[in-house]
Amino acid sequence: MTEENDNYTQKPAKILIIDEHEGTRSLLKRRLSIYGHEVFPAADYKQALSELSTKTIDVIFLNMFIAGENSYNFLKRLKENNSYRNIPIIMISSDDDTDLIVKCIEAGAEDYLVKPLNQTLLRARLANCIARKEAYDKEIAYLAKIEQGQKQIQAQEKMASLGVLVSSISQELKNPLNFVINFAQVSMEICGEVVAKVNVERDSMSPELHKFLLNELNRFQANVDKIYEYGQTADKILRFMLDQSTTSGGKKYPYSINRIVTQTITLLMSTYKSNGITTLPKIDTQLDETIPHIPVSIQAVSKAIYNLLDNAVDSVNAKFKSISDAHITIKTENTPSSIIISIHDNGLGISYEIKDKIFEPFFTTKQSGVKTGLGLSTAQEIIHEHNGNISFESVEGEYAEFKITLHK
Repeated sequence: MTEENDNYTQKPAKILIIDEHEGTRSLLKRRLSIYGHEVFPAADYKQALSELSTKTIDVIFLNMFIAGENSYNFLKRLKENNSYRNIPIIMISSDDDTDLIVKCIEAGAEDYLVKPLNQTLLRARLANCIARKEAYDKEIAYLAKIEQGQKQIQAQEKMASLGVLVSSISQELKNPLNFVINFAQVSMEICGEVVAKVNVERDSMSPELHKFLLNELNRFQANVDKIYEYGQTADKILRFMLDQSTTSGGKKYPYSINRIVTQTITLLMSTYKSNGITTLPKIDTQLDETIPHIPVSIQAVSKAIYNLLDNAVDSVNAKFKSISDAHITIKTENTPSSIIISIHDNGLGISYEIKDKIFEPFFTTKQSGVKTGLGLSTAQEIIHEHNGNISFESVEGEYAEFKITLHK
């Protein structure tokens, strides 16, 4: 039957041909390439395994005998391997042996063709195998989606429980923290009064004593200033945690985007410092005060901004030896139809080769075990759930700028 009369339409597939005879490989490759398939020939099992390890194969044609050895054992090895067991295999042989055909089918082969190959039969059997592989791939993707959904539900349930716990702990910590801040302020005032008193009485004491008292009071003043500063930081974090805990579970409430931005910066810096990282780039803010409150999940949007800022910090830290050369700016803008959050850094930028991959889950350019590769994909998912989108511009080695657009 000619190609024009062949009614079997096929989706292009990647096909591996394992046959020691170059003539058979060439003929089969030529036939299959005419139909739009991408064909990879292999003369032996070692070459076949190399192709399988580096390519995504849809169908395998396996000659029954290679170099005097029966391919039955190789067929069994493939079907016992989790990576290859669901690739349809069509056995090819010059021997029309019913027992051998049954044996191969029982071992997992999807079909069996006898040389010389009938072109119509070849296309029909191949179309069936391609459809079977496509159905399997869809099933795997569907199951992965279900698993991801289950993980998201579990995560939401955990976050809801965590929200209750955080809210309870934050409320319990607020009172003692208020005392710390208030007493720090009182101590600062008392210290100022004592310094003034010491200066008034300086003529009644020796110069050495006067100098000693002022030095000790200055040290005390510096310590109290730090207590007050870190108390204020802790208070901001607690307030943010309370805001997040009351809006957990994916629910959206009207809230200030600018406030989320400033609170997230505080949280990011505190997280770095708690991990012993004290040398950090300055994050400049340019906040549009005309931005209205819009319904958001505070916890989720903060997470998206946090992930983008975290990447920006990593990028500038990797590029500059002196942190003073690093610049990160986060800007908010109110437009008639949307609110835009821009995060710009002068770090390493994004190479052209990976621009299409950066939002893929688990994709990362960082050392294994350092980051999960979920930061950008999580941020994108969060913003999509808020009827928005994330875009970026970058020049490798110069800068990267991510824009979150939240539609009103």
